[in-house]
Amino acid sequence: MSLYSIRQQVAIMTMTPLLVMAVCLEAYFLHDRFVAMDENLLERGKLISRQLASSAEYGVFSNNRAFLQNLATDTLQQPDVRGVIILNGSIGMLIEAGEFSGVPQQVPPDTASEVNMAKSSRLGQFKRMLETVNLHQPTNLDVDNLRIFHPIVAAQVALDDDLDVEEKAEQIGSVIVEMSLVNTNHLKAKMLWVTVGSTALFLIFPMCLIYLGSRSIVTPIRKLRDVVQALGDGDLTARATTSQNVSELVTLATGVNEMAGKLQHESQALQQRAEAADRIAAIAFESHEGMMIADEDINILRINNSLSEMIGYSQADLEGKRPQVLCADYHNNEFVKKVWSAVNDSGSWQGEIWTRCKDGKVFPAWVNITAVKKEDQTITNYIATYIDITKRKAAEDEIKRMAFKDKLTQLPNRRVLIDRLKQTMAASKRTNHYSALMFIDLDKFKPLNDQYGHEVGDLLLIQVANRLVSCVREVDTVARFGGDEFIVMLSELNIKEEESILQAEIIAEKIRAILAEPYFLEIRGDGNRSTTLEHRCTSSIGVKIFMGQQCHAEEVIKRADMAMYMAKREGSNKVRFCGPD
Repeated sequence: MSLYSIRQQVAIMTMTPLLVMAVCLEAYFLHDRFVAMDENLLERGKLISRQLASSAEYGVFSNNRAFLQNLATDTLQQPDVRGVIILNGSIGMLIEAGEFSGVPQQVPPDTASEVNMAKSSRLGQFKRMLETVNLHQPTNLDVDNLRIFHPIVAAQVALDDDLDVEEKAEQIGSVIVEMSLVNTNHLKAKMLWVTVGSTALFLIFPMCLIYLGSRSIVTPIRKLRDVVQALGDGDLTARATTSQNVSELVTLATGVNEMAGKLQHESQALQQRAEAADRIAAIAFESHEGMMIADEDINILRINNSLSEMIGYSQADLEGKRPQVLCADYHNNEFVKKVWSAVNDSGSWQGEIWTRCKDGKVFPAWVNITAVKKEDQTITNYIATYIDITKRKAAEDEIKRMAFKDKLTQLPNRRVLIDRLKQTMAASKRTNHYSALMFIDLDKFKPLNDQYGHEVGDLLLIQVANRLVSCVREVDTVARFGGDEFIVMLSELNIKEEESILQAEIIAEKIRAILAEPYFLEIRGDGNRSTTLEHRCTSSIGVKIFMGQQCHAEEVIKRADMAMYMAKREGSNKVRFCGPD
């Protein structure tokens, strides 16, 4: 679709009706003038033919050809008369003068025979020409000629009377006058060009007015367009001038300036908010948490200082690489695929990832990965936060250790012992192997605490724990039951009870003997001086053999405890087995 400027639109809307009106007026004027010219020529031809017919009455009646020739010659002197023919009553040609369209010009012959042939030829051509003339119609008009026929009657009417002849009048001949239209057509052409030129001049004046008038309107509009375009290009300081004499343009310019002012104010507010958001984002990005930004192809774009300090890599080291370079060998490719699949499906993922530092060390990090999406849900970036949870993991391990291990000896505590005893009882039922539980109590431990203090007693308990662990297998359990009491649980001894008792007795005696060996305890005095104390300590051991879940775990411990007290009553430093249930 073609686009037009305002000036072109104004010119089209104003010049089109003017042009149509001018063309219509010109056509009407020319048509009127052309018809008047044709009628004037026709009237002059009729007058000439009538005068000729009146003057030729005598010559035709007397057959005076010389007289008729003079009349014809005089008639040819009239303007626009091309040719004259005078006919007698029998339509025989008496006089022919001038030129006729469709009849060749007469050429003087050289011989008599040529004269006769020329006359014969021209007569034939005139006859054919006369055949085209309707003698009952006064005029015959073609493109360039006008032929006028007028009868010659014996009693000719007056010149200003009507051309019609009474039926009783005797026609003795006729005249044919051919009028040329060349001059008339030439005048018509000149009149056409003069009229066209006048119309053009007439149209030029309003065109100039339209140009000047539209310019006074278009120029301010173009300036407004330039201002709006500048605003669209981001120049919010552009303003339109309001010094116009057209109220609508002044209103439009004022509106554009008000809009520009509001846009500038809103732009400044948005810029301030954006700067504030950038500052907040920068502060948040440089928080104590490690942060990483990746593009839509999961290539690293930026890392903050916290993450750089955490892993030892700089931003230049990781830029353009994939986050997988930070994953320790604990995580295989399948794990990495699951993480990114969860991020792409749900938009986020969080969990524990063992992270490799630049120096090769690894540490546990709590990683939160979030996908940044556009309105059409297309992912544009990924943001990951890293939190070093090494201390938290250590705290969790410490809590677990305190919950399941003795703080002093690092042996399993009573809770773990009960759990493992239940598992051993269930396993022995499946395998039909006997197990044994030893309840060990240190003899005369209280005097050592009272004399040297609990610190020395704790040193003794630690060494006792180490000696107990050295006496059993890895599948067996050594636990501190409380105070100076320990429990050793032997699993999967033998399917026969006698053999199992024998194995348990051998190990119990081994424990009793190794616990009876001297202990060397370091005692710190004043001034950080330390002395070594040699101390001997025996133990009383009660043993309970069990298989399956014939009784509760607490009952097994109770029976072993009873056996231990039996050993103490018999003088301590002994091993005693609990009797059958």
